[in-house]
Amino acid sequence: MRKLLSLLLAAVMLLSVTSVLAANEDIVILVPNADHGWTGAVLSYAEEKAKEITDAGVYTARVIASSDPANQITQVEDIIDNKSARTVVILPYDNTLEATMRKLVDSGIPFVMYDRVIDAVAENAVSVVKGDNEGIGLETAKRFVADGLQPGDNVLIIPGDNSSVPEMRNNGFFQGLLEAGWTQEQVDAIRSTAYTGWSRSEGRRLFTEWLDSNTIEDIQANRYIFTHDDEIAMGMLEALKSSDIDPGKKEAFLGAKVNLGTSSGLNEIYSVLRGIHQKDYTEEVAQLNDLFSVTYDPGMIKIAIQDMVDHLDGKEVPRDHVVPVSVVDATNVDQFQGFGDAFAK
Repeated sequence: MRKLLSLLLAAVMLLSVTSVLAANEDIVILVPNADHGWTGAVLSYAEEKAKEITDAGVYTARVIASSDPANQITQVEDIIDNKSARTVVILPYDNTLEATMRKLVDSGIPFVMYDRVIDAVAENAVSVVKGDNEGIGLETAKRFVADGLQPGDNVLIIPGDNSSVPEMRNNGFFQGLLEAGWTQEQVDAIRSTAYTGWSRSEGRRLFTEWLDSNTIEDIQANRYIFTHDDEIAMGMLEALKSSDIDPGKKEAFLGAKVNLGTSSGLNEIYSVLRGIHQKDYTEEVAQLNDLFSVTYDPGMIKIAIQDMVDHLDGKEVPRDHVVPVSVVDATNVDQFQGFGDAFAK
Protein backbone atom coordinates (compact mmCIF):
# COMPACT_ATOMS: atom_id res chain seq x y z
CA MET A 1 0.00 0.00 0.00
CA ARG A 2 2.80 2.38 0.93
CA LYS A 3 4.53 1.61 -2.39
CA LEU A 4 1.30 2.31 -4.29
CA LEU A 5 0.82 5.61 -2.45
CA SER A 6 4.42 6.58 -3.21
CA LEU A 7 3.91 5.84 -6.90
CA LEU A 8 0.68 7.84 -6.97
CA LEU A 9 2.36 10.76 -5.20
CA ALA A 10 5.27 10.69 -7.64
CA ALA A 11 2.84 10.67 -10.57
CA VAL A 12 0.96 13.67 -9.17
CA MET A 13 4.23 15.55 -8.67
CA LEU A 14 5.31 14.73 -12.22
CA LEU A 15 1.99 15.98 -13.60
CA SER A 16 2.34 19.19 -11.57
CA VAL A 17 5.86 19.84 -12.88
CA THR A 18 4.78 19.06 -16.44
CA SER A 19 1.85 21.45 -16.21
CA VAL A 20 4.14 24.23 -14.98
CA LEU A 21 6.63 23.63 -17.79
CA ALA A 22 3.89 23.56 -20.39
CA ALA A 23 2.09 26.62 -19.04
CA ASN A 24 1.13 28.88 -21.92
CA GLU A 25 2.02 32.41 -20.90
CA ASP A 26 0.64 35.26 -22.98
CA ILE A 27 3.94 37.15 -22.74
CA VAL A 28 7.34 35.75 -21.78
CA ILE A 29 10.03 38.38 -21.20
CA LEU A 30 13.60 37.17 -21.70
CA VAL A 31 16.41 39.32 -20.29
CA PRO A 32 20.03 38.75 -19.23
CA ASN A 33 20.84 38.27 -15.55
CA ALA A 34 21.65 41.36 -13.51
CA ASP A 35 25.36 41.26 -14.35
CA HIS A 36 25.77 45.04 -13.93
CA GLY A 37 23.69 48.01 -12.80
CA TRP A 38 21.87 48.64 -16.06
CA THR A 39 20.77 45.06 -16.68
CA GLY A 40 19.83 44.78 -13.01
CA ALA A 41 17.52 47.76 -13.43
CA VAL A 42 16.07 46.24 -16.64
CA LEU A 43 15.25 43.04 -14.75
CA SER A 44 13.55 44.98 -11.94
CA TYR A 45 11.50 47.12 -14.32
CA ALA A 46 10.51 44.05 -16.34
CA GLU A 47 9.29 42.26 -13.23
CA GLU A 48 7.28 45.32 -12.19
CA LYS A 49 5.59 45.50 -15.58
CA ALA A 50 4.94 41.74 -15.71
CA LYS A 51 3.22 41.88 -12.31
CA GLU A 52 1.14 44.86 -13.41
CA ILE A 53 -0.03 42.98 -16.51
CA THR A 54 -0.80 39.74 -14.70
CA ASP A 55 -2.60 41.55 -11.87
CA ALA A 56 -4.80 43.32 -14.42
CA GLY A 57 -6.21 39.90 -15.30
CA VAL A 58 -6.37 40.16 -19.09
CA TYR A 59 -3.00 38.62 -19.94
CA THR A 60 -0.30 36.70 -18.07
CA ALA A 61 3.33 37.78 -18.20
CA ARG A 62 6.48 36.18 -16.82
CA VAL A 63 10.12 37.26 -16.72
CA ILE A 64 12.91 34.74 -17.28
CA ALA A 65 16.55 35.77 -16.78
CA SER A 66 19.41 34.06 -18.60
CA SER A 67 22.92 33.44 -17.32
CA ASP A 68 24.69 33.63 -20.69
CA PRO A 69 23.96 33.53 -24.45
CA ALA A 70 23.78 29.71 -24.55
CA ASN A 71 21.24 29.74 -21.73
CA GLN A 72 19.09 32.31 -23.53
CA ILE A 73 19.27 30.31 -26.76
CA THR A 74 17.96 27.29 -24.84
CA GLN A 75 15.14 29.38 -23.38
CA VAL A 76 14.00 30.60 -26.80
CA GLU A 77 14.20 27.12 -28.32
CA ASP A 78 12.21 25.67 -25.41
CA ILE A 79 9.46 28.22 -26.06
CA ILE A 80 9.43 27.30 -29.75
CA ASP A 81 9.43 23.55 -29.14
CA ASN A 82 6.91 23.52 -26.28
CA LYS A 83 4.76 26.44 -27.50
CA SER A 84 4.89 27.71 -23.93
CA ALA A 85 4.35 31.36 -24.83
CA ARG A 86 1.99 33.19 -27.17
CA THR A 87 4.46 36.05 -27.54
CA VAL A 88 8.03 36.95 -26.54
CA VAL A 89 9.72 40.18 -25.48
CA ILE A 90 13.49 39.72 -25.62
CA LEU A 91 16.62 41.63 -24.82
CA PRO A 92 19.07 39.46 -26.83
CA TYR A 93 22.22 38.62 -24.92
CA ASP A 94 24.34 39.33 -27.99
CA ASN A 95 24.59 38.63 -31.71
CA THR A 96 25.11 34.89 -31.19
CA LEU A 97 21.30 34.75 -30.87
CA GLU A 98 20.85 35.43 -34.61
CA ALA A 99 20.22 31.84 -35.73
CA THR A 100 17.87 31.24 -32.82
CA MET A 101 15.96 34.44 -33.54
CA ARG A 102 15.50 33.23 -37.13
CA LYS A 103 13.93 30.06 -35.67
CA LEU A 104 11.61 32.26 -33.61
CA VAL A 105 10.57 34.11 -36.78
CA ASP A 106 9.90 30.79 -38.54
CA SER A 107 7.81 29.58 -35.58
CA GLY A 108 5.32 32.41 -36.10
CA ILE A 109 5.51 33.52 -32.45
CA PRO A 110 5.28 37.35 -32.35
CA PHE A 111 8.21 39.04 -30.63
CA VAL A 112 9.44 42.46 -29.57
CA MET A 113 13.19 43.12 -29.49
CA TYR A 114 14.57 45.49 -26.87
CA ASP A 115 17.88 47.34 -26.72
CA ARG A 116 20.24 44.97 -28.60
CA VAL A 117 19.01 44.75 -32.15
CA ILE A 118 19.70 41.71 -34.31
CA ASP A 119 19.36 43.31 -37.74
CA ALA A 120 18.65 40.04 -39.58
CA VAL A 121 15.25 39.72 -37.87
CA ALA A 122 14.41 43.36 -37.07
CA GLU A 123 11.88 43.60 -39.90
CA ASN A 124 10.04 40.57 -38.52
CA ALA A 125 9.56 42.04 -35.04
CA VAL A 126 6.30 43.52 -33.80
CA SER A 127 8.48 46.41 -32.67
CA VAL A 128 12.10 47.20 -31.88
CA VAL A 129 12.47 49.38 -28.78
CA LYS A 130 15.77 51.04 -27.99
CA GLY A 131 17.38 54.18 -26.76
CA ASP A 132 19.09 56.35 -29.32
CA ASN A 133 22.42 54.55 -29.32
CA GLU A 134 23.69 56.48 -32.33
CA GLY A 135 22.52 59.62 -30.55
CA ILE A 136 24.72 58.73 -27.57
CA GLY A 137 27.75 58.57 -29.84
CA LEU A 138 26.77 61.69 -31.75
CA GLU A 139 26.20 63.75 -28.59
CA THR A 140 29.52 62.53 -27.19
CA ALA A 141 31.32 63.63 -30.35
CA LYS A 142 29.62 67.04 -30.24
CA ARG A 143 30.59 67.49 -26.62
CA PHE A 144 34.21 66.52 -27.28
CA VAL A 145 34.38 68.99 -30.18
CA ALA A 146 32.96 71.70 -27.90
CA ASP A 147 35.66 70.74 -25.39
CA GLY A 148 38.34 71.38 -28.00
CA LEU A 149 38.74 68.09 -29.88
CA GLN A 150 40.50 68.68 -33.20
CA PRO A 151 40.65 66.38 -36.26
CA GLY A 152 43.30 63.72 -35.70
CA ASP A 153 43.56 64.17 -31.91
CA ASN A 154 44.05 61.01 -29.88
CA VAL A 155 40.82 59.39 -28.70
CA LEU A 156 40.40 56.17 -26.70
CA ILE A 157 37.19 54.13 -26.79
CA ILE A 158 36.42 51.65 -24.00
CA PRO A 159 33.54 49.58 -25.45
CA GLY A 160 30.77 47.36 -24.09
CA ASP A 161 30.51 44.09 -26.03
CA ASN A 162 30.10 42.72 -29.56
CA SER A 163 26.36 43.46 -29.82
CA SER A 164 24.61 46.11 -31.91
CA VAL A 165 24.67 48.62 -29.04
CA PRO A 166 28.42 49.47 -29.09
CA GLU A 167 28.38 49.34 -32.88
CA MET A 168 25.63 51.97 -33.06
CA ARG A 169 27.25 54.13 -30.38
CA ASN A 170 30.52 54.08 -32.28
CA ASN A 171 28.76 54.77 -35.58
CA GLY A 172 27.11 57.85 -34.11
CA PHE A 173 30.40 58.98 -32.60
CA PHE A 174 32.30 58.54 -35.87
CA GLN A 175 29.57 60.32 -37.81
CA GLY A 176 29.82 63.26 -35.42
CA LEU A 177 33.57 63.44 -35.99
CA LEU A 178 33.18 63.28 -39.78
CA GLU A 179 30.67 66.12 -39.59
CA ALA A 180 33.25 68.07 -37.54
CA GLY A 181 35.83 67.81 -40.30
CA TRP A 182 37.63 64.56 -39.54
CA THR A 183 38.73 62.41 -42.45
CA GLN A 184 37.80 58.74 -42.63
CA GLU A 185 41.48 57.89 -42.23
CA GLN A 186 41.63 59.87 -38.99
CA VAL A 187 38.49 58.17 -37.70
CA ASP A 188 39.88 54.74 -38.59
CA ALA A 189 43.01 55.51 -36.52
CA ILE A 190 41.01 55.87 -33.26
CA ARG A 191 42.11 53.26 -30.75
CA SER A 192 39.87 50.99 -28.72
CA THR A 193 40.48 48.62 -25.82
CA ALA A 194 39.11 45.08 -25.70
CA TYR A 195 35.45 44.60 -24.80
CA THR A 196 34.56 45.20 -21.17
CA GLY A 197 31.37 43.15 -21.24
CA TRP A 198 29.78 46.18 -19.50
CA SER A 199 31.73 45.16 -16.39
CA ARG A 200 33.07 47.71 -13.93
CA SER A 201 35.90 45.42 -12.87
CA GLU A 202 36.87 44.71 -16.48
CA GLY A 203 36.69 48.42 -17.30
CA ARG A 204 38.98 49.11 -14.37
CA ARG A 205 41.38 46.37 -15.48
CA LEU A 206 41.52 47.49 -19.11
CA PHE A 207 41.98 51.14 -18.14
CA THR A 208 44.82 50.19 -15.77
CA GLU A 209 46.33 48.00 -18.50
CA TRP A 210 46.13 50.92 -20.95
CA LEU A 211 47.97 53.19 -18.52
CA ASP A 212 50.61 50.54 -17.83
CA SER A 213 51.26 49.90 -21.53
CA ASN A 214 51.61 53.54 -22.56
CA THR A 215 54.32 56.09 -21.93
CA ILE A 216 53.68 59.22 -19.92
CA GLU A 217 53.90 61.22 -23.15
CA ASP A 218 51.25 59.04 -24.82
CA ILE A 219 48.97 59.30 -21.81
CA GLN A 220 49.28 63.09 -21.74
CA ALA A 221 48.47 63.22 -25.46
CA ASN A 222 45.14 61.35 -25.02
CA ARG A 223 42.65 63.86 -23.61
CA TYR A 224 39.40 62.27 -24.86
CA ILE A 225 37.95 58.97 -23.64
CA PHE A 226 34.58 57.60 -24.75
CA THR A 227 33.28 54.76 -22.56
CA HIS A 228 30.09 52.93 -23.49
CA ASP A 229 28.67 52.73 -19.97
CA ASP A 230 28.71 54.44 -16.57
CA GLU A 231 29.89 51.20 -14.95
CA ILE A 232 33.06 51.43 -17.05
CA ALA A 233 33.59 55.06 -16.04
CA MET A 234 33.13 54.12 -12.38
CA GLY A 235 35.77 51.42 -12.85
CA MET A 236 38.15 54.07 -14.16
CA LEU A 237 37.47 56.38 -11.21
CA GLU A 238 37.98 53.49 -8.79
CA ALA A 239 41.32 52.73 -10.45
CA LEU A 240 42.39 56.37 -10.11
CA LYS A 241 41.38 56.30 -6.43
CA SER A 242 43.37 53.13 -5.78
CA SER A 243 47.07 52.43 -5.39
CA ASP A 244 47.06 50.06 -8.39
CA ILE A 245 48.33 52.70 -10.81
CA ASP A 246 51.89 53.92 -11.10
CA PRO A 247 51.90 57.37 -9.39
CA GLY A 248 53.70 59.02 -12.30
CA LYS A 249 51.17 57.73 -14.83
CA LYS A 250 48.26 58.69 -12.62
CA GLU A 251 49.69 62.20 -12.33
CA ALA A 252 50.17 62.33 -16.11
CA PHE A 253 46.59 61.22 -16.74
CA LEU A 254 45.01 63.69 -14.32
CA GLY A 255 47.37 66.44 -15.43
CA ALA A 256 46.24 66.01 -19.05
CA LYS A 257 42.78 67.46 -18.20
CA VAL A 258 40.93 64.54 -19.77
CA ASN A 259 37.41 64.78 -21.17
CA LEU A 260 35.49 61.65 -20.12
CA GLY A 261 32.20 60.82 -21.84
CA THR A 262 30.04 57.92 -20.69
CA SER A 263 26.39 56.86 -20.74
CA SER A 264 23.37 55.13 -19.16
CA GLY A 265 22.20 57.08 -16.10
CA LEU A 266 23.67 55.15 -13.18
CA ASN A 267 22.78 56.91 -9.92
CA GLU A 268 26.33 56.37 -8.74
CA ILE A 269 27.81 58.48 -11.54
CA TYR A 270 25.15 61.10 -10.79
CA SER A 271 26.40 61.08 -7.18
CA VAL A 272 29.90 61.73 -8.51
CA LEU A 273 28.62 64.61 -10.66
CA ARG A 274 26.82 66.06 -7.62
CA GLY A 275 29.99 65.73 -5.52
CA ILE A 276 28.19 63.62 -2.87
CA HIS A 277 29.64 60.15 -3.50
CA GLN A 278 30.64 58.50 -0.22
CA LYS A 279 34.07 57.58 -1.63
CA ASP A 280 34.62 61.26 -2.47
CA TYR A 281 35.88 61.47 -6.03
CA THR A 282 35.92 65.29 -5.99
CA GLU A 283 39.71 65.50 -6.23
CA GLU A 284 39.87 63.21 -9.28
CA VAL A 285 36.88 64.85 -11.01
CA ALA A 286 38.27 68.33 -10.37
CA GLN A 287 41.33 67.39 -12.42
CA LEU A 288 39.24 66.26 -15.39
CA ASN A 289 38.37 68.88 -17.96
CA ASP A 290 34.89 67.42 -18.43
CA LEU A 291 32.79 64.53 -17.14
CA PHE A 292 29.36 63.82 -18.60
CA SER A 293 26.93 60.94 -19.06
CA VAL A 294 24.39 60.53 -21.86
CA THR A 295 21.08 58.98 -20.79
CA TYR A 296 19.97 55.45 -21.67
CA ASP A 297 17.01 54.61 -19.43
CA PRO A 298 16.60 50.90 -18.49
CA GLY A 299 12.93 51.67 -17.85
CA MET A 300 12.44 51.49 -21.63
CA ILE A 301 11.81 47.75 -21.14
CA LYS A 302 8.33 48.75 -19.95
CA ILE A 303 7.71 50.40 -23.33
CA ALA A 304 8.78 47.17 -25.07
CA ILE A 305 6.41 45.06 -22.96
CA GLN A 306 3.55 47.52 -23.44
CA ASP A 307 4.11 47.32 -27.20
CA MET A 308 3.38 43.60 -26.98
CA VAL A 309 0.26 44.21 -24.86
CA ASP A 310 -0.95 46.71 -27.47
CA HIS A 311 -0.26 44.15 -30.20
CA LEU A 312 -2.34 41.54 -28.36
CA ASP A 313 -5.08 44.16 -28.01
CA GLY A 314 -5.09 44.56 -31.79
CA LYS A 315 -3.67 48.09 -31.68
CA GLU A 316 -1.20 49.48 -34.19
CA VAL A 317 2.33 49.42 -32.80
CA PRO A 318 5.22 51.51 -34.19
CA ARG A 319 7.88 49.23 -35.65
CA ASP A 320 10.79 51.41 -34.57
CA HIS A 321 10.63 52.93 -31.07
CA VAL A 322 13.64 55.18 -30.45
CA VAL A 323 13.80 57.03 -27.12
CA PRO A 324 15.73 60.36 -27.27
CA VAL A 325 18.84 61.00 -25.15
CA SER A 326 20.04 63.87 -22.96
CA VAL A 327 23.52 64.94 -21.85
CA VAL A 328 23.92 65.04 -18.06
CA ASP A 329 26.72 66.91 -16.30
CA ALA A 330 27.33 68.73 -13.02
CA THR A 331 25.22 71.70 -14.14
CA ASN A 332 21.98 69.81 -14.80
CA VAL A 333 22.28 66.48 -12.97
CA ASP A 334 19.59 67.46 -10.44
CA GLN A 335 17.06 67.42 -13.29
CA PHE A 336 17.54 63.67 -13.89
CA GLN A 337 16.60 60.53 -12.01
CA GLY A 338 19.10 57.73 -12.30
CA PHE A 339 18.83 54.04 -11.46
CA GLY A 340 20.52 51.98 -8.77
CA ASP A 341 21.93 53.16 -5.44
CA ALA A 342 23.15 56.72 -5.08
CA PHE A 343 26.11 55.97 -2.75
CA ALA A 344 25.72 59.38 -1.14
CA LYS A 345 27.75 60.56 1.85
